[in-house]
Amino acid sequence: MKTVLLLFLTLVLLVNCGGDKPDNTLKIGDLAPSFNGLDLQGNSFNLRDFKGEPVVVRFWETDCKYCKADTPVFNSLNSRFRDRGLHIAYINTLSNLDEVQQFVDELQVEFPVLMDEGGVIAKLYHVRVVPQTIVINSKHRIIAAITGGVTDDVILDLLGGDLQ
Repeated sequence: MKTVLLLFLTLVLLVNCGGDKPDNTLKIGDLAPSFNGLDLQGNSFNLRDFKGEPVVVRFWETDCKYCKADTPVFNSLNSRFRDRGLHIAYINTLSNLDEVQQFVDELQVEFPVLMDEGGVIAKLYHVRVVPQTIVINSKHRIIAAITGGVTDDVILDLLGGDLQ
């Protein structure tokens, strides 16, 4: 009986340890997974198109108080740094198109807003909580994943040399 129990426990440990499973979580310093989609105006947005330029990707929803509060921060960053190569994209997985369009109109969002139907992009980035801001440097490496509200100082500190 002890032998059977020992074999069973060994089998459970081997199965649950997952030594053969690859670690597919994203980490700071990893290359940002490429994605593409259409913005609300039907324009194509492909992360690969911005190689050599920094990109800020914000996963958000219309009912999020942080999203509403700091959208002016992203509007300001876009206005001040798009000519220096900064790209910003809002990605929404949870709201309907009418709610998103109302949010965009109300807060005068002037950068691409994508609807992530089925959460494909969110899954690619392992986003489980919104808002989440992914900061990607000009080498397309992930340099930060920020949950909750964000300030322009934080983004500027992270992207420092990429915006010169």
